[in-house]
Amino acid sequence: MDFEGSISFGSIEILLNKLRSAPEFQGLKKPVKKRLYGIFVESLDNIYKYSARISTDDLNKIRDPMVSVKKLDDAFLITAGNMVSNDDIGELRFKLDRVNQLDNEALKTLYEDVINQESGLDDKGAGLGLITMALRTDKEINYSFTSLENDYSFFEIQITINE
Repeated sequence: MDFEGSISFGSIEILLNKLRSAPEFQGLKKPVKKRLYGIFVESLDNIYKYSARISTDDLNKIRDPMVSVKKLDDAFLITAGNMVSNDDIGELRFKLDRVNQLDNEALKTLYEDVINQESGLDDKGAGLGLITMALRTDKEINYSFTSLENDYSFFEIQITINE
């Protein structure tokens, strides 16, 4: 399943229904289904909440968000991507590197710590979605930033779910 375009509440609902109705998804064991669905929801939520807001002056720089789910032998690969402000890359990279370095127990502790701290006015998100995704995969979360023009980059994340 591949999608490229604007992410709204309506398109999120359509994509979730498309995933749920896919024969490959329906044939999965319940724990795998829950992990795959949860990561897909988090990916869409991250795109919806954190995509760079582009001014009309920068419309020629827009690259549409994208999300895909692909079957690979005995695993699924979820890929999601969206534009981000270059100002946000350092914090995002820090959060991803942090969750990639931690084992499940440390991730659970981090989740509790983050959920219990108060958020500030300028907080761009505590990284709970990334922590949740890291808890649902046995592999490292792969990511990349592709520089676009001026102040923006295209951020892509890949998460593997074993069957």
